[in-house]
Amino acid sequence: MDNLKSLLDSKQYDLVLKLTETSTSSNDLFYRISAFFFLGKYEDALYVIQDHQETLESNLPALINAHINLLCVLGRFDQAYTVLDYYNNLPYQSQVVEEILRKMPKIIEAEEKKQTTYKFYSDEEIEQMLRSDKFEDVLLALDTIKNRDILSFLPILKELLVSDSKEAIKSYILMMLVKKEVDRDLVIVKKGKEIKVNPKHLIPPFMGEVFDGVVKGFDKEFKDSTLSQIATQLFSQYSIYIYPEEYPYSIKEYLAAFYLLAKDYASSMNSDLSSLGFANELDLEKINRIKEEIDKMLEEF
Repeated sequence: MDNLKSLLDSKQYDLVLKLTETSTSSNDLFYRISAFFFLGKYEDALYVIQDHQETLESNLPALINAHINLLCVLGRFDQAYTVLDYYNNLPYQSQVVEEILRKMPKIIEAEEKKQTTYKFYSDEEIEQMLRSDKFEDVLLALDTIKNRDILSFLPILKELLVSDSKEAIKSYILMMLVKKEVDRDLVIVKKGKEIKVNPKHLIPPFMGEVFDGVVKGFDKEFKDSTLSQIATQLFSQYSIYIYPEEYPYSIKEYLAAFYLLAKDYASSMNSDLSSLGFANELDLEKINRIKEEIDKMLEEF
């Protein structure tokens, strides 16, 4: 699995497809789907899901996200809602699956609106959407202005960075400005704290020693691939939430806290950390405090 992940990270998509050609492993099949997706072969990725649906359902969070995303990219929104009904009627319901299913209709709706109408929005309409109370409207507006002169929207984006908007919205705005290498001195308010930033000089999210160490640690330390997938998704959301601040805890503390969080989301009654190779090094009281702090952030995401 580590080998396929490394190949995917290094964009050797054709080699990933060759190595997974005859595999029936759930993990291998997800890497195969990802390789087809990055090559723009969306139909082929969809065929993998259709041919191996039962096997892939061993990791429902990853499957639901991949399946719905592919249908949206292909513009098959009616089918996306039909497939969503199918997943809603499956007899499971872990917390993480319920949360994904709860959010998915809005994601489909936003994607449909984006594909069919966003290019016709005037600057004034985009500004109205940026001021909307609806999370999906703001995300649609941000996605739209990526393809326009972003500096013309800088005044309202600066307002949002210091407003009482969701922390995730502020992070998404800053991430977009970082990607565009906007060379401006700005202020962003995160968790009530003013932070002075210049997007041109910021390191993009999902990079650095701590992020890489934690994500690799999920694969190495967790014995359950489903827990690893859940933890990776939660840690990515957390990383967006706190950006651009640095990670305040150690890699091992994050691994332990997200192990417990992933267990909660998977509705596991076992919260024992002894399976982690470094469990005897941990301050359990501190780990539980970190877990509660992160859980509160994720609820606000």
